[in-house]
Amino acid sequence: MARGSRRTSRKMTKTEYPSVLDAMDAAMNQVLEEQMEGLVARWNAENPDATPLVVEALTEEQRESLEREHLAREVLIGQAYVDKMAAEDMARLELEKTKPKKDPDERSYQYYRENWEWKYAEEFGSFEGLNTRIPAMCFTDKPTKPGVTNPERSMQIFSVKVEEIYGDLHWPLDVFGIVAVRDDLDHRRNIIFERKRDNCQTLNEEDPYLVLTGPTRAPLTLFGPMHFDITLKVKRSNELEDKDLSLLGFRYECCKSINYQASKGEHALRSCVSSQKHRSKLSTLELTCGIVVSSIEATISVRIVGGSWPDGFSGLFIASTASVSHMRVLLLNIGDKDTPVVAADGTIELSRRVVSVESFGELRVHAAGWLGSQQVDREVFFQPLESGRSSRSLKVGSCEMEVTVGWCLFPLCYPTDGIPSPKNG
Repeated sequence: MARGSRRTSRKMTKTEYPSVLDAMDAAMNQVLEEQMEGLVARWNAENPDATPLVVEALTEEQRESLEREHLAREVLIGQAYVDKMAAEDMARLELEKTKPKKDPDERSYQYYRENWEWKYAEEFGSFEGLNTRIPAMCFTDKPTKPGVTNPERSMQIFSVKVEEIYGDLHWPLDVFGIVAVRDDLDHRRNIIFERKRDNCQTLNEEDPYLVLTGPTRAPLTLFGPMHFDITLKVKRSNELEDKDLSLLGFRYECCKSINYQASKGEHALRSCVSSQKHRSKLSTLELTCGIVVSSIEATISVRIVGGSWPDGFSGLFIASTASVSHMRVLLLNIGDKDTPVVAADGTIELSRRVVSVESFGELRVHAAGWLGSQQVDREVFFQPLESGRSSRSLKVGSCEMEVTVGWCLFPLCYPTDGIPSPKNG
C-alpha cells in the first residue's frame, strides 16, 4: 500500500422492499375496512336505540352479519332497477304497437338515401337537387389533351318494363314519377324517365314499357356499378288516392361476367346484356341494361332536309350496336295519327338521343314502320370517331332526313377541363 493511503471499510446492507402482492393485499384490506366503516355507520344510524357498534370491536360474526345485510340490500336495489327497465321497455313496445308500421320498401329507400347523403351531400348537394352537371358532347368540338379522355366501359339502358302489378291496380295505368341512374363520375341524378302528374304515360298490358328520355349523358361503369333511383306513382282521380307503383334505390350489377373480369384487372373485349327484376310497392319492374366495352358516347340528331313528313307513317327510330345487334335503343315511337315535333330548322325531337358504341364497332340508326300499306325499312351505319360529327342521309317516302352523330370520349376524372366542378355547378 502506498504511503499516505488509507483503506476504509463499509458494511453493505440490503434494502427491504415490500412485494407487489403484499402491497395489493394491504390496499384491498384498507378498502374492506373503509367499506366496513360505512356499514357500521349505516347500522348505527338505522338502530339509534341499540348500543353503537365500533369497527375495532366487531366480532367475526358481526362482520359477516353486516356484509349479508349489505348484499341483500344491493340485490333488492338491483332487482328494482331491472323491474323498472322492464316496465319501461314494455311501455315502449305497447306504444310502438299503436304507431303505424313503416313500409319495408320506404325503410329500404330511406336507408339508400341517407347513405348517399352521408357520402356525397357535402360535395354534390342534396339527394334530389341538381341533376348531373356533365352534359353530353363535352369534347365533341374541343378534343382534350392526351390522358384526359379515353374510350371507356359504359352502361346502355335498353328498357324499363312494368312486369307485374299487384293489389287493387288494373291495366291500363297512368304512370308518373322519376327513374334516374347515378355513376361514380358524378353522383348526381342522370334522368332516364321523368313525368309530372299532369303528363302521365299510359301503360297497358300489351305495352308496359316506359318511354325513356335519357340518359342525358352516357353513364360510366369505369369506377363501379350503377345505382338506380326509382319513384313511380299511379294517377287516380285525386292526389290523395294516387298509388305508389314503385319505390327503389339499389346498386345495379350488370353483366356479372364483365364485372368479374374487371375485378381481376382483366380487359373485357365483348359487350353484354342482362336483365334484373325488382319488386317494391305494387309492382315488379324489369330493367334491361348492357355494358358497352371500350365505348364512345354518341349523340344522335335527325333533321328533315327535303320534302315533308309523310302523312300516315307509323314506326320507330331505333339505334343499335354491332356487338349486341339484337338489342335496340328506342329513339322515337311514332303512331299512325302522330306527327313528330319538328323545330324551325327541321330537327325532329327525339325521345332519346344519347347511346354508347364500341370504339372498334359500328352504330346503326334504323327507321322501320309502315307508310299506308307499304312497309318501310331504312338503315344508316356509322364508324365511331373520337370527336367531331358524322352525317348520313336517310329517306322515308318523299321525306329526306339527315342523321348526325356527335362523338365524344369519356373523361377519366371529374371535374376536369371543359366540365364544371360539382360545387360550381
